[in-house]
Amino acid sequence: MSDDKYDRLKRIPNWSQEKLANAKVAVFGCGALGNEVLKNLALLGVGHIWVVDYDTIEIHNLTRSVLFRESDIGRYKAEVVAQRVKELNPDAQVYPIIGKLEFAFGRGLLREMDVVFGCLDSIGARREINKRCYFAGVPWVDGGINHQLGNVALFDPRVPETACYRCQMDRSAWERLNERYSCGYLKDSFKEPTMATTIMTSSVIAAYQVEVAVQLLVFGESHLKPGTQLFLPVSNPMGFRTIEFTLDRDCPDHASITQKGGTSAFAAKFDSTPQKVAQELDLWEDWQLELPFDFVSKFTCHSCGYIEPVKKPIKEIKQGDTQCPKCDNSNREAVKYFRLAADSEDADLPFRDFGLGERELLAYNGQTYQWRVNIELFSDSKQTHQDAD
Repeated sequence: MSDDKYDRLKRIPNWSQEKLANAKVAVFGCGALGNEVLKNLALLGVGHIWVVDYDTIEIHNLTRSVLFRESDIGRYKAEVVAQRVKELNPDAQVYPIIGKLEFAFGRGLLREMDVVFGCLDSIGARREINKRCYFAGVPWVDGGINHQLGNVALFDPRVPETACYRCQMDRSAWERLNERYSCGYLKDSFKEPTMATTIMTSSVIAAYQVEVAVQLLVFGESHLKPGTQLFLPVSNPMGFRTIEFTLDRDCPDHASITQKGGTSAFAAKFDSTPQKVAQELDLWEDWQLELPFDFVSKFTCHSCGYIEPVKKPIKEIKQGDTQCPKCDNSNREAVKYFRLAADSEDADLPFRDFGLGERELLAYNGQTYQWRVNIELFSDSKQTHQDAD
């Protein structure tokens, strides 16, 4: 968009169109909320937008998703919204990423974002955004909707004395999160519960999400304070209500904030292996590589002796996968870890085979002596050092 299209916006006191044009934002989820958030970002002239979603468009998405068309059914949501945002604002740089956020959007890339939008409908996805944003030191704006009301919350690791999403999770939230799993594996029959909503609700909630983000980008702070949530009764607007969450001082997501500050990361080739990179960095032979999730290497059946290679993050394994294909034993032992040892047979696997995303941050740690070396995964590893501040 040409500058003259923003003349009316520039009349807003202290408005900075340049800050919006230079801003980097990520939108996780391209459904009803994500559509509205992206429409608003495009019309405001936000310059650099990453959109992340693994799902495809279905017919029921059309009644509440302004960027989808009937001809888009079956296409990936991320690709379609990226195309439509470019139509609204040809000057915007839009980067679609097809995949789940924990496996497709590396924390190295995440720490470059100025703000993140949570436009998802599950507790597990929100929990994952929170964990990764607090590791990367990036504020995120959460949105939630149903057919008659919605809410917007701001969580900001730059203000560590305020609550994060995990801090406010009560017993009911943890129970709903754990409904997905049985003995640590995804239930075969589990389906995320669907919530009916309307375009009016998603429009209002997305507008407030973007307003909070714009205040952060342009003015440096928001009227919605970190660690608070605004409730919006859309269908019966009897007055908005804001609540402040209580900080959990033992929250592990808060503890991860310190991992970011003052660190640096060596660039590593995405197709290389942990063993090879350790050799290139001349690390002590007692190294362990810290992964961002539990990884299952193989299943061992003690009934028939069959050993089945798996090589998947534990979140990608269903309960039925634990059954032995040879003897139907359902109690196979999983060889799993989140720290890969130097003498492991998996140390010669390419990083790609661990289910890691581009620009993921990992750390080598010493077992005998206390040392830590950080790496960031790149498909094109031309640079040799990446500042993590």
